[in-house]
Amino acid sequence: MKAYSLDLRQKVLTAALRGDRTIREVADSFGVGTTFVDKVLALHRAGEDLAPRPHGGGYPARLLPRHEKLLRSEVRRRKDSTLEELRSHLEAEAGLVVSAATVSRALTRLDLGRKKKSGGVGA
Repeated sequence: MKAYSLDLRQKVLTAALRGDRTIREVADSFGVGTTFVDKVLALHRAGEDLAPRPHGGGYPARLLPRHEKLLRSEVRRRKDSTLEELRSHLEAEAGLVVSAATVSRALTRLDLGRKKKSGGVGA
């Protein structure tokens, strides 16, 4: 989720400091949570900057552009591949060991929707 803008933070602070509404009412009027209003007030009381902080990092991406290219080509070649088959393909071709969930998220991110194999009667 993207951080709230400095402008919104300042407007929330101004509304909360006015004192004519509860924290819940301020939060509802700006479409934010009460915890956010509390946080903005705490930053103001401590004399700290209201500006959003930079993203803290997180884990580096496991699938690099070359891996995504492999996925794209395999999905084009074999449209009915399962997640496990695609995962195995990445492992065999690129030596990359990832979970089926990682492959699923990558396909969603790349807008590569897949039709699942039907296992029902009459298929």
